[in-house]
Amino acid sequence: MIVYKNGMTNINDMLDTFNKITPTMTFTMEEVVNNSINFLDITISIDKHKILFNVYRKSTATDIIIPNDSCHPPEQKLAGIRYMVSHLSTYPINEIYKEKEYDTIK
Repeated sequence: MIVYKNGMTNINDMLDTFNKITPTMTFTMEEVVNNSINFLDITISIDKHKILFNVYRKSTATDIIIPNDSCHPPEQKLAGIRYMVSHLSTYPINEIYKEKEYDTIK
């Protein structure tokens, strides 16, 4: 992820340079929409000169993990929950979004 300031950086030249350095990889560019951008599994937003972080889920996400009555081992059932809980403690999620994420996990 590259953060740049408009007017100081020619992002198209930078993108071309990166793509020429490593021809086996293709770098792409996404622009901020409504003051936010999704990067990996995080939504990064700017609000009144503050950076806000939230967990990103695609619109098709169902938030369904392995059902409790399945024949999977308990370790596999808990792995998805542990992963989502780790977001709450390791990512700098803002308090408003943290409560929403906690409700989603419940």
